[in-house]
Amino acid sequence: MDSWWLILVLISATIHPLRDLTLKGVAHPVSAYAGVCLSWVLLSAAHTAVTKQGFVLPASVWPLVVISAVGLAAYYFGTQAALQRGNLSIYYPIVRSSPIVIVVFSFLALGQSYSWPVMAGILLVLTGGMMIQKSPGGLLHDPRAFGLAVFAMLGSAAYSLSDAEAMRQVGAAPFLFWVYVLVSPMLMATLVWDARKMPFLFSSVVRGWVEAPGRMLFAGVASYISYLLILRAFSIGADPASVSAARQASIPVSIVLAAVVLREPRFLRRIGWSGLIASGIAIIALNQSVG
Repeated sequence: MDSWWLILVLISATIHPLRDLTLKGVAHPVSAYAGVCLSWVLLSAAHTAVTKQGFVLPASVWPLVVISAVGLAAYYFGTQAALQRGNLSIYYPIVRSSPIVIVVFSFLALGQSYSWPVMAGILLVLTGGMMIQKSPGGLLHDPRAFGLAVFAMLGSAAYSLSDAEAMRQVGAAPFLFWVYVLVSPMLMATLVWDARKMPFLFSSVVRGWVEAPGRMLFAGVASYISYLLILRAFSIGADPASVSAARQASIPVSIVLAAVVLREPRFLRRIGWSGLIASGIAIIALNQSVG
């Protein structure tokens, strides 16, 4: 059994929390993440040029570019809007539950079948992730926040499926370049709308970019490398649902970093539930082949 895809995903999951850790505490989070997206345009352009992959994509890939861009925009917008309205620990686990949507869509629309052990592994991973972040409160306490979280989850599933298909046809760098050329203006439009509602917001956003260029550059490079590893896993045939579930390994990594760097509490309880995530990932790995 080929487990190379899992190694790539676990390395990616280890790197990915560095973005959020680096950007934690910035004055305006949406502007920071927009800055990271803009950095991806530059990084992918440089990557494409250095590797001489070429910027021209086949016509068959362009629908996937659009789906990925719209899915990413939905994910970013839905996540930020849901978390502005509600508790992170209530709604973020919903956002991270995209493997469920991927499994259902793949089964109904693509004819993809999953073994019971793989399904059980995905369920264990999602359960562990939810319990780590669980806090008092109901999902339907704020129906709009719940709907936004589901919207973000659907966006995450959409870009995961389209990215997996695209990696069977083109290289990662030019694909990401065009995806983020489309995503960046969508996020900027959100910022402009916020600026219209809050006249002083736009100047604070610009000031934030000027004051913390190093943080956003590091966050951009770390997250870009992290996602390149995910796309590489897709390119060797890894299943999107299994990859999305295995990416949940970033949750326990985040917990450790938060405890060590930020001195956040409840470390032992959370690391205990992380064992459930690890068990689920192990089951997926033992029952999921690629190719």
